[in-house]
Order: sequence, then structure tokens, then C-alpha cells
Amino acid sequence: MDELSLHQAFAELADDITAVQGTEEMPLDQACGRVLARPLVAALDLPGQDLAAMDGYAVRRADLAAGPRVLPVAAQVLAGHPARNGLAPGSCARIMTGAPLPAGSDAVVMMEVVEAVDANHVLVPGPLAVGANRRSRGEHVRAGETVLAASRRLRPADLALASSLGNSHLTVLRRLRVGVLSTGDELCDPPLALPSGGAYDSNRPMLLAAATGAGFTAVDMAICPDDAAALQDRIDWAFGQRLDAVLVTGGAALGDADVVRSLGGVRFVPVNVRPGRGVAVARLARDGQHLLLLGLPGNAVAAYVLAHLLALPLLGRMAGAQARPPQPLALPAARDLQARPGRIDFRRARLLWDEQGGCRVDPLPEQGSAMIRSVCDAHALVAVGPAARIREGELLPTYLLCAFESPDPY
Repeated sequence: MDELSLHQAFAELADDITAVQGTEEMPLDQACGRVLARPLVAALDLPGQDLAAMDGYAVRRADLAAGPRVLPVAAQVLAGHPARNGLAPGSCARIMTGAPLPAGSDAVVMMEVVEAVDANHVLVPGPLAVGANRRSRGEHVRAGETVLAASRRLRPADLALASSLGNSHLTVLRRLRVGVLSTGDELCDPPLALPSGGAYDSNRPMLLAAATGAGFTAVDMAICPDDAAALQDRIDWAFGQRLDAVLVTGGAALGDADVVRSLGGVRFVPVNVRPGRGVAVARLARDGQHLLLLGLPGNAVAAYVLAHLLALPLLGRMAGAQARPPQPLALPAARDLQARPGRIDFRRARLLWDEQGGCRVDPLPEQGSAMIRSVCDAHALVAVGPAARIREGELLPTYLLCAFESPDPY
């Protein structure tokens, strides 16, 4: 089977994914990272009335149409304390940022350009532009407007917007329940002593943290030996726990001990991404319950790359979010690079900044698929290929790790 591009693989796999059902009402302080179940429609205007955009003096523009004028200061207006009376023609009011404009006023002159004549009069410049230093009612949000779409993964700013519109709770989809499982006779967990030929499992801690950071409920399914019956027992357990998906690393290739491929219904989807080469996929069902299995490579960097490029976005779709593979920036290569023709290598790289603020990407010397330290030492992943040679200065698709690890599309 020909290898698919990343976006072809995502489109093919996402097409068969059904989002979770079930909703709950969540207080705002607990809703960050959850997926909005229905559109958030504004119940009121923002701002709810005309407000001062800065400290200064509320005026009638008509009073200043002919130019600067000395005006008496008729009142002082503070935020949260509306003026009791409207502003009479030929007068002004001292006003603070965020305070409601007195009836009759239609502009604010900032205090820095106003001169005090005496204790009760100021010289105000003019003429003024329409709406000068004024936040008009509804200029930000209109009542009845949809401000947050359904399927949006909620960010801190979204919660601020919801609160400003008078919401204390939001309706969100239930959390996706994702099991994380490693396979391999050689694996064990610290602090156990390593047997001869053994290795500590690095994939589960990484993927449990990644799944939690993506807003899922991550369930540790421990280490499974290279035994088909033992793996089937873990799948049975996952059904019993009503998990929605299982992320499993190792055992998905064509080796003699690769047990994931022994499960019924598993297929391998080859992807033109190195390290990694593809994912094993199965959609398992039992008594009306469905379980998505995604099998990732056992090597830590390969598991990291394919988890963030493909598996986590797919799980995001399953969680009901409008997730997609991360999108790169284009940054110039710091030097000439060689690549294997036709292949896309995701290389770990550092950012190099020059004195003018320009930025280039420079791949690290160590690029082995098991060298997880290279991810720790990197600022970004760069997609090198499919051309055999990359010239210095040529733009490379660059995935900043801080964004690459974010569940939000951009």
C-alpha cells in the first residue's frame, strides 16, 4: 500500500470517527479545555451602554465644532457610578475609563490635552472626531450574536468572554476516556531494577501527560507483555471500563513479537512521516459499545511525533472538537541539509536568532527515533523533504514545540 501524506491519513481516519455523546453543565472555573456542546449566544450587548475609553472629559461634539472652548465641569463620573443627570449643552463632565457617558454626551477628550482654567473650568480642544475615545454600546458584541461555536475547545479567554456575558456555567461534551498502554517483554517501570536487556517505559508517562493536556481523561493501562492473550485481556478490561479509545505503543509493525497486529480488525495505515511510518488502527465493538485503538511505534521519538501529528488530533475529533493536525510556520534553514528523496523527515531543531531579530532553524545532530533527549533539547520539529537537498535559507515547515503540543488548531 502506498504511503499517505499526513493530511491524507488524517482525512481518511477522521472520516470514520463519531464524536462522543453526552453533555454536562460545567462551572466556568472548571471548563477550560472542555469542548463546548452548543453555540454560546450573547444574551446582552457588550458594552451594555456607551462608555469612556480613557480618563478625560465627556463632552458634546457640537459644542466644540468651531474649535477649542472653555467649558464648565458639571460633574464627575466614575466606573460603576452612572451620572444622575444628563450633560447640558455647553458643559463637560470629568470621567474615568469604563464609566458610562452621561446622557447627551457623545465623545471623550483625554485628560492629557485638556488645560485647567480654574477649579471649575477647563479649556477643551476641538473639533472632535465622531465617537472620539468612546466605546459604543454593542460595538464588541451584539445580543443574539453567536460568540463561540459548538465544538470549540475552551480557552481561558473564552471563559472571560462567557463571564462578561453573564454566564456562570457552560454546557460541554463529556470527557473522552483514553487508555494508554505500552507493549513489550523488555519494559518495566521505575523504580524496579532493570533486568538484562530491559528498558524503562518512557512512552506511557509521555502519552498519559499528552492525553491529559489535550483535555481527555487518561487511564493508565500499564505494560502488556508480547502475548496476544494478555493483550486481549487488556482490551476486555478497556471495554469493562467503558473507555472510548486506547493508545498503544509498540507491537504494531510486522515483527515476530508484534502483538497489536494480531488483534482482529487491526489494519496498518502507512504515512510518509519519519520517524514513525504509520499507525495501526482498529474500530472494535462489543454489545453496542465502540472502542478506537490507535497503535503507535515503540520508539519514543516516533511515538511522540505520530501522537501529536495524528493520534491526538484524531482523538480530538472523537472528543467533539474541531481538531486537525498541527499547522507549521515557514522558517529558513540555517544551513544546507541532505534528505532521503521522497521522504518527509521530522527532525528536532533549535531556533537561532540573529541581532536583527531574524530566526532560522538548525536541526540537531542526533536524530535517532529512540533519542527522546533530542526532543527535550529542541525548540521545534522541522519537516525536511521530499527533496534530496535543502539549501541554506530555504523555507522549512516548522512546528514550534510549544504549539505542536497544544491541542488547539491555529
